[in-house]
Amino acid sequence: MNDTEIIKKLYLDLCEASINKDIDKLNDILSDDYVLVHMTGMNQTKEDYINSVKSGELKYYESVHESIDVTIDNNTATIIGKTKTLASPFGMNKSWWRLRQDVEARKIDGKWLITSSKASTY
Repeated sequence: MNDTEIIKKLYLDLCEASINKDIDKLNDILSDDYVLVHMTGMNQTKEDYINSVKSGELKYYESVHESIDVTIDNNTATIIGKTKTLASPFGMNKSWWRLRQDVEARKIDGKWLITSSKASTY
């Protein structure tokens, strides 16, 4: 697998692990300094995000990927993912969201990890 394929898989793994509450996978693919910026502007650290997924505070049911664009510059990468996501975040009603994730990844000790995500709609 080349770097572009590995990075696209990271994005897919993030979505799948969030749906499946796969805490081990999330710990494996998110860097220790990972930060998620929600549409509201709220920031969550890796630990906060994982705990929210684990507790069901952030509940994901399904994802339909419309596009995943990757740009690589040496040991950093940008992923722009556009995904229809069925979710009920923070106690909201279960509904479909057209989520755009601007994701940053970095190659750390030879392994690609997600370092940040910024959510918006499209």
